[in-house]
Amino acid sequence: MKTNTFLTIISIVLAALVGYLAFHVASGKENDIVCGMYSTICFAATLVPAMGLEYESGRLGANIRVFSGVFFAFFVVSHFFFAGFGVKMPYYIIVNGIMLVIYLAIFYKMKGIDDI
Repeated sequence: MKTNTFLTIISIVLAALVGYLAFHVASGKENDIVCGMYSTICFAATLVPAMGLEYESGRLGANIRVFSGVFFAFFVVSHFFFAGFGVKMPYYIIVNGIMLVIYLAIFYKMKGIDDI
């Protein structure tokens, strides 16, 4: 697995912009800054493996990219739902934290696959 520096920077900037959009949707509500920052972290965690990394196996790379894209869509729906209806801090952290941990655990296991 190699890092493509340019695409990694692009994916982090894209995650920051979408995170700022989540902050803007939640602006004026309680904990809007937390919503923007945590959104950026979750979006970056899914966009960097999808866009910024190159994998030895083409099949494994395709599977990880699709998997990351699905979780990116889950995170977008979740974050904008919480941003639009008001961030309830415990529910927001628990739901999105569990989703992020599940994503990272499955990504870690997929990354270790040698033959696919």
